[in-house]
Amino acid sequence: MQVERMLKGIGFVGEDMHRKMKELSGGWRMRAELARILLMQPDLLLLDEPTNHLDLPAIQWLEDLLRTYPAALVLISHDKTFLDRLTKRTLEVFSGKLIDRKVPWSQYVELRKVEREQQAAQAKDQQRYIEQTQVLINKFRAKASKAAFAQSLITKLEKLERIEVDDEDLRKMLVKFPPAPSSGKIVCEVKGVSKAYGEKRIFEGGELTIAKGEHLALVGANGTGKSTLVRMIMGEEPFDGEIRLGHNVIVGYYAQDMPERMNPLSTVMETAEYAASEDNRPRIRAMLGAFMFSGDDVDKKVKVLSGGERARLALCCMLLKPLNFLLLDEPTHHLDIQSKDVLKEALKSYDGTFMLVSHDRDFLHGLTNRLLELDEFRIRDQHMDILELIEKRKALQGADIGKSSERTNTKSGKGNKANKSDQSEKRERDKERRQVQNQVQRLEKQLADLEQEEKQLQSAVMKGGTAAAEVQKGYERMGETAKRIATTMKEWEDASVRLEELGEEKTA
Repeated sequence: MQVERMLKGIGFVGEDMHRKMKELSGGWRMRAELARILLMQPDLLLLDEPTNHLDLPAIQWLEDLLRTYPAALVLISHDKTFLDRLTKRTLEVFSGKLIDRKVPWSQYVELRKVEREQQAAQAKDQQRYIEQTQVLINKFRAKASKAAFAQSLITKLEKLERIEVDDEDLRKMLVKFPPAPSSGKIVCEVKGVSKAYGEKRIFEGGELTIAKGEHLALVGANGTGKSTLVRMIMGEEPFDGEIRLGHNVIVGYYAQDMPERMNPLSTVMETAEYAASEDNRPRIRAMLGAFMFSGDDVDKKVKVLSGGERARLALCCMLLKPLNFLLLDEPTHHLDIQSKDVLKEALKSYDGTFMLVSHDRDFLHGLTNRLLELDEFRIRDQHMDILELIEKRKALQGADIGKSSERTNTKSGKGNKANKSDQSEKRERDKERRQVQNQVQRLEKQLADLEQEEKQLQSAVMKGGTAAAEVQKGYERMGETAKRIATTMKEWEDASVRLEELGEEKTA
């Protein structure tokens, strides 16, 4: 029973339960393996991109399961929402260093920005102090009465630990879609389309009209026909009914397996040259550079590229020809978080028409002006953002669960006791939240006072003109203050994490 619940939660249906693994696609084999690992109930879970190939319902199910799963979790993912909802600590491997902060991903990004700004300011102040001290050394070195003082300053400079500013990864794609050639007002019409694989129905009488300039997203559970519809528009899949493209529509297609469709024996340059239109051939090298292929990278064979590099190359090839209707099927697979953000901004400013399939909530949020949900063999227009649709689906599920729970409580007569227990627990939680919130505010004030004290000490020491003994005392006080800041910061981080667990108090 537990095995069946696990498999159903991750997307398998009744007839799939007894299929051989060799009959499943790579994505479904990955799901089965994930279910097997979770059923083992390990003490430590190491998950590398577990949301790849999962649809939105399965991702939400996995999120809910992992949130209360009794095991330590180490997670590699490019899904920002998934990271933020499941993790409280972020480790980044960058430039040969491991950076560790006890905050979720989105907070980590902002924290690192602040840290680099602080490092840059401190490094600038330190450099000014070094220059001022060097002036004093040069001034007093030749005087016998001041030689000892000059030597003490030299020793201090030699022992001074130089402040280094952490590097920032500035390498990113520079995607800008060229102006789309003009097309007719109607880009694509789908009329009375039906599709089935044997006895399995996908569509029945599907209707869809796509107007010029629309930005659409196709969403729905796996198996509802999103990729099938895209392939039908591209003429790669037979169907009953009519699909017609509008006047002067030029289609660009990014398939889920597009990175694998490229010739593995061709070089990056040869692949781009094959994809480019005649007019765009002079732009090939510049476009490859914009997609982070420069120097000797263009001579690499496709077969040695990583999944992310192949995805970038496939996207680059799309931009080397004039297009006004983009069909994108899971374009963010294999892309890192930074590259996904760049692609999203490029699509938001694209003046042509596009329809994309994606299960990435953060990528879809705010990107499209029309949401199409495939469900029960139909194409449903949902006039809302993806996050609103997710909340709507959760509310409907919650209502169903609530009705079932109400019936159970009525029969058992234990509903009132449960409610009282819940209310008592809520009061205790609210009390603890207020206490932790006060602690966070107190620690924030302490940090602000300590940072101000540190700045004053730095300013006093770097002004120069004071006796060597006073300078030494200044450095000692700076060291003590730095330790107090580190201790207070640790307390603040722990309290902030606890406050997040409790949920910050809502204000009217």
